Amino acid sequence: MFSSQAQLKKRTPENGNDRENYLSLLVDEYINTNSFDAKCQVLANLANFAYDPLNYVYIRDVGVLDIFIHVLKNEQNDKLINFAASGICNLCIDPDNVEYFLNHAAIKPITKLLKSTHNETVADAVTICIYLFNSHAKTAINTPEIIQDMQNLKNSTNNNKVVSNLATIFLDDVNKSN
Repeated sequence: MFSSQAQLKKRTPENGNDRENYLSLLVDEYINTNSFDAKCQVLANLANFAYDPLNYVYIRDVGVLDIFIHVLKNEQNDKLINFAASGICNLCIDPDNVEYFLNHAAIKPITKLLKSTHNETVADAVTICIYLFNSHAKTAINTPEIIQDMQNLKNSTNNNKVVSNLATIFLDDVNKSN
């Protein structure tokens, strides 16, 4: 559910943590924990916070985007990658976040996810590409390699219907812009 600043203030106890502080605590926990399960839980929580546009400024300010990008670039675990992709998917409708992804070399790791064996991650990656294509990042996404990957996803008999349909939407957007 989307919130307003007034709703957040009303629901936050007088001595409670505000959103920015809470997100900062989650970032610290992710960075400092050695527990894989804790990392997964924190990353899932951060991806959920990315759902509400009211959180976008806080998310940028406390380093959540950096964590998501770091996970895509450096982690091998499908679960962590899936949470990071979900978070980015929630965030990439915002032009400031898109700019951040462009400036921090996140496009290549995002599009690499198109070849993942995890269907939810692929669905998130295709959705991210759709959002990016329909933003000021269009030229970064409108490449022959990405279009070929989308064609493969659309035509693959191994993929689920959601991935195939999302790839079709992306390709339709590309065709409409040409």
